[in-house]
Amino acid sequence: MIGFGLLLTLTLTCGNGLYIQTVQTFQNFNQGERRSRAAVAFTALLSKDTTVGSQGVVKYDTVLTNIGGAYKPSTGIFTAPYQGVYTISCSLMSHPKNSVHLNVMKNGVKLSMLYSASSSFPQSGQTLQLFLKKGDKIWIQNYQNKKGAILHDHGSYNSFSGALVNQL
Repeated sequence: MIGFGLLLTLTLTCGNGLYIQTVQTFQNFNQGERRSRAAVAFTALLSKDTTVGSQGVVKYDTVLTNIGGAYKPSTGIFTAPYQGVYTISCSLMSHPKNSVHLNVMKNGVKLSMLYSASSSFPQSGQTLQLFLKKGDKIWIQNYQNKKGAILHDHGSYNSFSGALVNQL
């Protein structure tokens, strides 16, 4: 079996923001014939300004893509349906009234943190390549802001997405 992978990253600068789009394609070939693999991909956004309580999970309510049904907007949690390598991304824009720290969580353990300052509309983003076992859970969580964190959005600034790159 021969594996072929392509990772393309486009970086565009627009105004004061930096936008990064990652496009990933992975195909397996078995003696010249394409062999299909399980497809898992999701992208969800916040539809409005959202307050998240101390250590609360961000529930991205506008689902653009949910192939495989592994992201649950009611809980804000992605559950890996297969063991494999996944790409997980999230972006953050705080409301000018407050700064925001968000954690990328895996099964209750912090993997990474995003920060967005107050007094303007700064953005932050993370993309992680992770080995996940079937049933592992990934979510975005407010980091101990006792008053709650206000995320600024109208359907495009705060996102959470993931995709299965390679099932193992």
